[in-house]
Amino acid sequence: MCAKPEDPVEYLESCLQKVKELGGCDKVKWDTFVSQEKKTLPPLNGGQSRRSFLRNVMPENPNFPYRRYDRLPPIHQFSIESDTDLSETAELIEEYEVFDPTRPRPKIVLVIGGPGSGKGTQSLKIAERYGFQYISVGELLRKKIHSASSNRKWSLIAKIITTGELAPQETTITEIKQKLMQIPDEEGIVIDGFPRDVAQALSFEDQICTPDLVVFLACANQRLKERLLKRAEQQGRPDDNLKATQRRLMNFKQNAAPLVKYFQEKGLIMTVKCHCL
Repeated sequence: MCAKPEDPVEYLESCLQKVKELGGCDKVKWDTFVSQEKKTLPPLNGGQSRRSFLRNVMPENPNFPYRRYDRLPPIHQFSIESDTDLSETAELIEEYEVFDPTRPRPKIVLVIGGPGSGKGTQSLKIAERYGFQYISVGELLRKKIHSASSNRKWSLIAKIITTGELAPQETTITEIKQKLMQIPDEEGIVIDGFPRDVAQALSFEDQICTPDLVVFLACANQRLKERLLKRAEQQGRPDDNLKATQRRLMNFKQNAAPLVKYFQEKGLIMTVKCHCL
């Protein structure tokens, strides 16, 4: 293959004869049959220019629209309308004000805790007690998944959540921002189920605001598991299956301590023991 002989049989015979002359197969090296003759490569078509060389190598074809090697037309300006379902507007990280800077910002209360710790119940009670608006991040994502079930991106997110993993951070933040912009005149807003880890907390602060208060519902892991299994029987949520439950509890165990410590250092957190729920 290296020599590309015109007569392969004659070439093999000469190779075998060379092995005999060397004294057997043990004397054969990797380059024994590589030709030692060095040949200089001819110039490219007599030193012609690259443009004319390409024209000769690739002759013009009337069926090929760009047979001339001229400058290509400019790329059309990106537009949201032409975007696909895998890179829709929600995936674009934009810098914009969530709250009207000319008005007082509503109080933001975040309620965090393990899956099944009663975040939804307690968040609603806080919202009702103080006349605040209530947002469930989990419910927000589930509604989006249901309404965009034919969308490939949201179908993938549905699978991620069903296995007990966290939804993509930027997608979740974008959904929260869009929801907040729909309720600009509230005195306060209680957000249930976000953030789940320190990275999400940092993203929330960078893109939305620093919360005024974080309520952490502390509950034993075994109690959380019992409550999740009971909820699965009653509500049939897809993310309450046994495998997803175990994964969610493991994620919570890994992320809870650093997250609580982060908010403690900022003096924002209030811990509530909820073993009696």
